[in-house]
Amino acid sequence: MSNTLTSKVSGRMSSRGWALALGIGAVALAAILLVVYLDRYRARVGGENAPTPVLQANRLIPAGTPGTLVASQSMYTSTTLPQKEVVVGAIADPAYLSGRAAATDIFPGAQLTANSFAASDTASVDSQITGTERAISISIDNVHGSLSQVAAGDSVDIYISVAGVVKLFRPNVKVLAVPSQPGPAGGGNLVLKMQTAEAAQFAFAADNSQLYFVLRPIVGAKPTKPSQANASTVLR
Repeated sequence: MSNTLTSKVSGRMSSRGWALALGIGAVALAAILLVVYLDRYRARVGGENAPTPVLQANRLIPAGTPGTLVASQSMYTSTTLPQKEVVVGAIADPAYLSGRAAATDIFPGAQLTANSFAASDTASVDSQITGTERAISISIDNVHGSLSQVAAGDSVDIYISVAGVVKLFRPNVKVLAVPSQPGPAGGGNLVLKMQTAEAAQFAFAADNSQLYFVLRPIVGAKPTKPSQANASTVLR
């Protein structure tokens, strides 16, 4: 009788022990799962709010504007936004703009994206000038300059010959385009960049004197010093 009672008591205590152990284990497992959930939640929320670099337009960027012009004219602002506010394909590196152009109008405050700069960079003359810059077409012949050696993007020094004197007219003038190929005599024309205040002088010089175009080095060109020559300086 005594042994039976003892056995029953021991069995009850053992069952209670297992139940208590299972209860403690369940609480521990719940605590672990809660910690894991909170860690993942914090990581997700932290990721959504993580500062992410983007480029935002600070003025209207018309469709067709070359990316190089957008960069050189600082038509964007580098900023950071929460990750959850960054649109798909947002551009963070200005170098991405090189060789591309705005595919659509981009309004102030809009993020610059790969889709908005999907088009190829345009070579149109009006996209290469801004503000007070202008473009003028000047004739050239094979005696006073060779179009076969000049390409858009080159720079030239322009000399003028008038009344028996040759002198530097304008140094370091940018060639925007070479719209016509040289003919049998090697002639053609160049489209040059200038300031609007110089337009009349360029036009007068083209109509009333002989212009000479001297090609400058692509890299490392030093400033051209003003100089002139006439019969006495050449023959002395």
